[in-house]
Amino acid sequence: MLSKHKRKSVIVGFITVFLCLLLLAASGTVLFFIQQQAGKATSSSRQIATPAVTMTKIARSPTIPLVDQPLFYDNFAGKSKGWSLGNAPGYTRTIANSTLKLANSNHNILTESLPTDTIFTDFMVTMSFTVDKADKDDSVGLYVRGDSNLDHDYRVDIYGDNTYAISKELLNANKTPIVNTLVNPSSTSALHPTGQQNTLTVMMKGPLLVLLINTRIISSVTDTDYTAGQIALFVQNSPTSSGVEASFRSVAVYPAPDAPAIH
Repeated sequence: MLSKHKRKSVIVGFITVFLCLLLLAASGTVLFFIQQQAGKATSSSRQIATPAVTMTKIARSPTIPLVDQPLFYDNFAGKSKGWSLGNAPGYTRTIANSTLKLANSNHNILTESLPTDTIFTDFMVTMSFTVDKADKDDSVGLYVRGDSNLDHDYRVDIYGDNTYAISKELLNANKTPIVNTLVNPSSTSALHPTGQQNTLTVMMKGPLLVLLINTRIISSVTDTDYTAGQIALFVQNSPTSSGVEASFRSVAVYPAPDAPAIH
Protein backbone atom coordinates (compact mmCIF):
# COMPACT_ATOMS: atom_id res chain seq x y z
CA MET A 1 0.00 0.00 0.00
CA LEU A 2 1.03 3.61 -0.48
CA SER A 3 2.55 5.81 2.22
CA LYS A 4 0.01 8.17 3.73
CA HIS A 5 2.32 11.03 2.66
CA LYS A 6 2.16 10.09 -1.01
CA ARG A 7 -0.62 9.69 -3.52
CA LYS A 8 -0.53 8.08 -6.92
CA SER A 9 -2.59 9.07 -9.93
CA VAL A 10 -4.18 5.76 -10.85
CA ILE A 11 -6.25 6.16 -13.98
CA VAL A 12 -7.47 9.05 -16.12
CA GLY A 13 -10.95 9.49 -17.58
CA PHE A 14 -14.45 9.37 -16.16
CA ILE A 15 -14.92 5.61 -16.48
CA THR A 16 -11.60 4.95 -14.80
CA VAL A 17 -12.30 7.34 -11.94
CA PHE A 18 -15.64 5.62 -11.41
CA LEU A 19 -13.91 2.24 -11.27
CA CYS A 20 -11.35 3.52 -8.77
CA LEU A 21 -14.08 4.84 -6.48
CA LEU A 22 -15.80 1.48 -6.67
CA LEU A 23 -12.56 -0.34 -5.93
CA LEU A 24 -11.79 1.99 -3.03
CA ALA A 25 -15.09 1.11 -1.41
CA ALA A 26 -14.45 -2.59 -1.95
CA SER A 27 -10.87 -2.33 -0.68
CA GLY A 28 -11.98 -0.66 2.51
CA THR A 29 -14.56 -3.35 3.15
CA VAL A 30 -12.12 -6.17 2.38
CA LEU A 31 -9.40 -4.61 4.55
CA PHE A 32 -11.78 -4.58 7.50
CA PHE A 33 -12.72 -8.19 6.71
CA ILE A 34 -9.06 -9.29 6.59
CA GLN A 35 -8.47 -7.69 9.99
CA GLN A 36 -11.40 -9.67 11.39
CA GLN A 37 -10.04 -12.88 9.88
CA ALA A 38 -6.56 -12.22 11.25
CA GLY A 39 -7.99 -11.76 14.71
CA LYS A 40 -9.67 -15.16 14.49
CA ALA A 41 -6.76 -16.94 12.80
CA THR A 42 -5.68 -20.36 14.06
CA SER A 43 -3.45 -23.01 12.53
CA SER A 44 -5.34 -25.07 9.93
CA SER A 45 -4.68 -28.05 7.69
CA ARG A 46 -5.16 -28.47 3.95
CA GLN A 47 -8.83 -28.16 3.02
CA ILE A 48 -10.28 -29.78 -0.06
CA ALA A 49 -13.59 -31.54 0.32
CA THR A 50 -14.91 -29.48 3.22
CA PRO A 51 -13.47 -25.95 3.05
CA ALA A 52 -14.31 -23.35 5.65
CA VAL A 53 -17.00 -21.07 4.23
CA THR A 54 -18.00 -17.86 5.97
CA MET A 55 -21.05 -15.77 5.18
CA THR A 56 -20.20 -12.25 6.26
CA LYS A 57 -22.41 -9.30 7.11
CA ILE A 58 -21.82 -6.06 5.24
CA ALA A 59 -19.03 -4.14 6.93
CA ARG A 60 -17.43 -0.76 6.39
CA SER A 61 -13.87 0.14 7.20
CA PRO A 62 -13.45 3.30 9.31
CA THR A 63 -10.73 4.36 6.87
CA ILE A 64 -10.39 3.76 3.13
CA PRO A 65 -6.82 2.98 2.02
CA LEU A 66 -5.21 4.48 -1.06
CA VAL A 67 -4.99 2.26 -4.12
CA ASP A 68 -1.80 1.10 -5.81
CA GLN A 69 -1.24 1.27 -9.54
CA PRO A 70 -3.20 -1.51 -11.28
CA LEU A 71 -1.43 -4.71 -12.23
CA PHE A 72 -3.77 -4.83 -15.22
CA TYR A 73 -6.59 -2.60 -16.48
CA ASP A 74 -8.77 -2.36 -19.56
CA ASN A 75 -12.01 -0.50 -20.27
CA PHE A 76 -12.19 -1.93 -23.80
CA ALA A 77 -11.90 1.48 -25.44
CA GLY A 78 -9.78 -0.25 -28.09
CA LYS A 79 -8.17 -3.56 -29.01
CA SER A 80 -4.57 -2.72 -28.13
CA LYS A 81 -4.34 -5.05 -25.11
CA GLY A 82 -4.23 -8.16 -27.27
CA TRP A 83 -7.38 -10.03 -26.27
CA SER A 84 -8.12 -13.24 -28.16
CA LEU A 85 -10.86 -12.01 -30.49
CA GLY A 86 -12.74 -13.55 -33.39
CA ASN A 87 -15.87 -15.48 -34.23
CA ALA A 88 -16.43 -19.16 -34.97
CA PRO A 89 -19.61 -21.24 -35.28
CA GLY A 90 -21.37 -20.87 -31.93
CA TYR A 91 -18.72 -18.55 -30.46
CA THR A 92 -18.34 -14.76 -30.36
CA ARG A 93 -15.41 -12.72 -29.00
CA THR A 94 -15.60 -9.06 -30.04
CA ILE A 95 -14.68 -5.59 -28.76
CA ALA A 96 -16.84 -2.68 -29.92
CA ASN A 97 -18.39 0.40 -28.30
CA SER A 98 -16.12 0.05 -25.24
CA THR A 99 -17.47 -3.44 -24.56
CA LEU A 100 -16.02 -6.94 -24.72
CA LYS A 101 -18.76 -9.28 -25.90
CA LEU A 102 -18.61 -13.04 -25.24
CA ALA A 103 -21.31 -15.35 -26.58
CA ASN A 104 -21.53 -19.14 -26.67
CA SER A 105 -24.19 -21.50 -28.00
CA ASN A 106 -22.08 -24.68 -28.12
CA HIS A 107 -23.09 -26.03 -24.71
CA ASN A 108 -19.64 -25.70 -23.18
CA ILE A 109 -17.34 -23.03 -21.73
CA LEU A 110 -15.85 -20.14 -23.68
CA THR A 111 -12.86 -18.63 -21.85
CA GLU A 112 -11.04 -15.34 -22.35
CA SER A 113 -7.74 -15.13 -20.46
CA LEU A 114 -6.36 -11.74 -19.46
CA PRO A 115 -3.81 -10.84 -22.16
CA THR A 116 -0.79 -10.62 -19.89
CA ASP A 117 2.14 -12.85 -18.92
CA THR A 118 1.76 -11.88 -15.26
CA ILE A 119 1.30 -14.75 -12.82
CA PHE A 120 -1.03 -13.37 -10.16
CA THR A 121 -0.51 -14.35 -6.52
CA ASP A 122 -2.27 -12.05 -4.02
CA PHE A 123 -4.58 -9.63 -5.79
CA MET A 124 -8.03 -8.09 -6.13
CA VAL A 125 -9.73 -8.41 -9.53
CA THR A 126 -12.83 -6.39 -10.36
CA MET A 127 -14.95 -6.69 -13.49
CA SER A 128 -18.10 -4.83 -14.54
CA PHE A 129 -20.39 -6.95 -16.71
CA THR A 130 -23.95 -7.53 -17.84
CA VAL A 131 -25.51 -10.95 -18.43
CA ASP A 132 -27.39 -10.21 -21.64
CA LYS A 133 -28.87 -13.66 -22.20
CA ALA A 134 -28.86 -16.78 -20.02
CA ASP A 135 -31.07 -19.49 -18.61
CA LYS A 136 -30.86 -20.68 -15.01
CA ASP A 137 -27.98 -23.06 -15.76
CA ASP A 138 -25.90 -20.72 -17.92
CA SER A 139 -23.23 -18.73 -16.13
CA VAL A 140 -20.74 -15.89 -16.47
CA GLY A 141 -17.71 -15.48 -14.27
CA LEU A 142 -14.04 -15.56 -13.41
CA TYR A 143 -11.24 -18.08 -13.13
CA VAL A 144 -8.52 -17.11 -10.65
CA ARG A 145 -5.12 -18.67 -9.89
CA GLY A 146 -5.57 -20.92 -12.90
CA ASP A 147 -2.87 -22.99 -14.58
CA SER A 148 -2.08 -22.55 -18.28
CA ASN A 149 -4.92 -24.82 -19.43
CA LEU A 150 -7.38 -23.84 -16.67
CA ASP A 151 -7.39 -27.45 -15.48
CA HIS A 152 -6.55 -26.38 -11.92
CA ASP A 153 -8.13 -23.17 -10.67
CA TYR A 154 -10.70 -21.46 -8.48
CA ARG A 155 -13.87 -20.42 -10.26
CA VAL A 156 -16.72 -17.99 -9.51
CA ASP A 157 -20.01 -18.43 -11.41
CA ILE A 158 -22.88 -15.95 -11.71
CA TYR A 159 -25.89 -17.87 -13.02
CA GLY A 160 -28.80 -16.71 -15.14
CA ASP A 161 -31.21 -17.23 -12.24
CA ASN A 162 -29.38 -14.61 -10.16
CA THR A 163 -27.38 -17.02 -8.02
CA TYR A 164 -23.63 -17.38 -7.48
CA ALA A 165 -21.27 -20.25 -6.67
CA ILE A 166 -17.58 -20.84 -5.95
CA SER A 167 -15.73 -24.00 -6.94
CA LYS A 168 -12.28 -25.51 -7.38
CA GLU A 169 -11.32 -27.40 -10.54
CA LEU A 170 -8.63 -30.07 -10.88
CA LEU A 171 -7.62 -33.21 -12.75
CA ASN A 172 -7.53 -36.51 -10.90
CA ALA A 173 -4.88 -39.22 -11.34
CA ASN A 174 -6.61 -40.35 -14.56
CA LYS A 175 -6.61 -36.78 -15.95
CA THR A 176 -10.38 -36.62 -15.53
CA PRO A 177 -11.75 -33.13 -14.72
CA ILE A 178 -13.10 -32.84 -11.19
CA VAL A 179 -15.11 -29.93 -9.75
CA ASN A 180 -15.14 -29.50 -5.97
CA THR A 181 -17.90 -27.19 -4.79
CA LEU A 182 -16.65 -24.66 -2.25
CA VAL A 183 -19.83 -22.57 -2.05
CA ASN A 184 -23.10 -24.05 -3.32
CA PRO A 185 -25.30 -21.99 -5.69
CA SER A 186 -26.82 -19.31 -3.49
CA SER A 187 -29.02 -16.25 -3.83
CA THR A 188 -28.12 -12.72 -2.78
CA SER A 189 -30.00 -9.43 -2.98
CA ALA A 190 -26.73 -7.78 -4.05
CA LEU A 191 -26.99 -9.26 -7.56
CA HIS A 192 -28.80 -7.26 -10.23
CA PRO A 193 -30.92 -9.34 -12.63
CA THR A 194 -30.14 -10.31 -16.20
CA GLY A 195 -29.91 -7.23 -18.39
CA GLN A 196 -28.49 -5.00 -15.64
CA GLN A 197 -24.82 -4.33 -14.92
CA ASN A 198 -23.07 -5.95 -11.95
CA THR A 199 -19.59 -5.50 -10.54
CA LEU A 200 -17.87 -8.69 -9.42
CA THR A 201 -14.77 -8.52 -7.22
CA VAL A 202 -12.63 -11.45 -6.09
CA MET A 203 -9.84 -10.93 -3.58
CA MET A 204 -7.14 -13.59 -3.16
CA LYS A 205 -4.93 -13.20 -0.09
CA GLY A 206 -2.91 -16.27 0.83
CA PRO A 207 -5.42 -19.13 1.27
CA LEU A 208 -8.36 -16.72 1.59
CA LEU A 209 -10.80 -16.02 -1.26
CA VAL A 210 -13.31 -13.23 -0.67
CA LEU A 211 -16.21 -12.62 -3.05
CA LEU A 212 -17.83 -9.20 -3.38
CA ILE A 213 -20.79 -8.33 -5.57
CA ASN A 214 -21.52 -4.65 -6.15
CA THR A 215 -19.07 -3.79 -3.30
CA ARG A 216 -20.82 -6.04 -0.75
CA ILE A 217 -18.93 -8.94 0.82
CA ILE A 218 -21.02 -11.98 -0.08
CA SER A 219 -18.91 -15.00 0.85
CA SER A 220 -15.43 -16.19 1.73
CA VAL A 221 -13.62 -19.51 1.59
CA THR A 222 -10.17 -20.75 2.56
CA ASP A 223 -8.21 -23.31 0.55
CA THR A 224 -4.45 -23.86 0.40
CA ASP A 225 -4.05 -25.74 -2.90
CA TYR A 226 -3.51 -22.98 -5.47
CA THR A 227 -1.21 -20.08 -4.70
CA ALA A 228 -0.72 -18.32 -8.07
CA GLY A 229 -1.86 -18.41 -11.67
CA GLN A 230 -3.75 -16.68 -14.44
CA ILE A 231 -7.09 -14.85 -14.43
CA ALA A 232 -9.72 -15.47 -17.11
CA LEU A 233 -13.26 -14.39 -17.93
CA PHE A 234 -15.76 -16.98 -19.15
CA VAL A 235 -19.29 -17.70 -20.27
CA GLN A 236 -20.74 -21.21 -19.88
CA ASN A 237 -23.60 -22.48 -22.04
CA SER A 238 -25.61 -25.27 -20.41
CA PRO A 239 -26.78 -28.39 -22.32
CA THR A 240 -30.42 -27.20 -22.34
CA SER A 241 -29.89 -23.53 -23.26
CA SER A 242 -29.96 -21.94 -26.71
CA GLY A 243 -27.09 -19.64 -25.81
CA VAL A 244 -25.43 -17.36 -23.27
CA GLU A 245 -24.25 -13.80 -23.89
CA ALA A 246 -22.40 -11.32 -21.67
CA SER A 247 -20.99 -7.82 -22.07
CA PHE A 248 -17.91 -6.73 -20.11
CA ARG A 249 -17.28 -3.00 -19.62
CA SER A 250 -14.05 -3.10 -17.61
CA VAL A 251 -11.63 -5.37 -15.78
CA ALA A 252 -8.95 -4.30 -13.31
CA VAL A 253 -6.44 -6.17 -11.15
CA TYR A 254 -4.82 -4.54 -8.12
CA PRO A 255 -2.51 -5.81 -5.38
CA ALA A 256 -4.48 -7.31 -2.50
CA PRO A 257 -4.94 -4.81 0.33
CA ASP A 258 -2.61 -5.21 3.29
CA ALA A 259 -3.89 -5.52 6.82
CA PRO A 260 -2.03 -4.26 9.90
CA ALA A 261 -0.71 -6.92 12.26
CA ILE A 262 -3.21 -7.94 14.91
CA HIS A 263 -1.68 -8.18 18.38
